[in-house]
Amino acid sequence: MQFVKMIRFHQNGFICGSPARHKENNPVFINRVVHNLFLTSQTIYTTEIIFPNEEDRDWDGCFCYLEENTMQTSGTRTIGFLPRESTIWVRNISHVGDGIPYYNRSLHPLVEDESGDGENMITDTWVQMSVEDALERTRLWKEKSVDLPGWVTECYLTELQVKRLIYPSSNEKVMEFWLSKN
Repeated sequence: MQFVKMIRFHQNGFICGSPARHKENNPVFINRVVHNLFLTSQTIYTTEIIFPNEEDRDWDGCFCYLEENTMQTSGTRTIGFLPRESTIWVRNISHVGDGIPYYNRSLHPLVEDESGDGENMITDTWVQMSVEDALERTRLWKEKSVDLPGWVTECYLTELQVKRLIYPSSNEKVMEFWLSKN
C-alpha cells in the first residue's frame, strides 16, 4: 500500500470538528466525484449540494494540504500519511484557469431547465476527487504557473479519514525534514 503526505498547520494537529468551525465561511460540499480534470463548468442538481451544520457530526473533519504547501501559514506543522487510493474533498476549482470550477451551475431536479445560462453556484464549494487526480491537478497547475496557491493542494479530510492516517515516528520526522532541505 502506498501513502501520500498530509500536512496540517494547527497547534493540536489533526483534530476534527465541524467544517463550519474551521473556516470563516461555511464550506459547501457537492456530492460528486471529479473523474475528468479537464471537464469544467458542469451542471449538478440542487439535491447534490450539502450544507453541513455544526451539529452534524457526520461532517466532522479538518482542513489540511496534500503533499505540499508553499503558502506561509501559522501554527504547528503536523504530518500524517493517508492511503494513496483514498478519495478526498478538494476545492471545486480546476487547474485550467484561475477560478474556473468543475461545477458552476445547479438545477432543481423537478425543473427541466431554468432560464439563463450564467453561473449560479456558491463560490466556496468542495468536490470529491481521488488522491491520484488531486496530485495530477497540482502537477498540471505547476506546469503553467510559478506560484502554487493554497487552494490547489488544500483538502478536507473527514474524521474517518483522519483516523486512518499513519503518523511518522520521531526518526521519520527527522528524515522527512532532512530530505525536504536537501
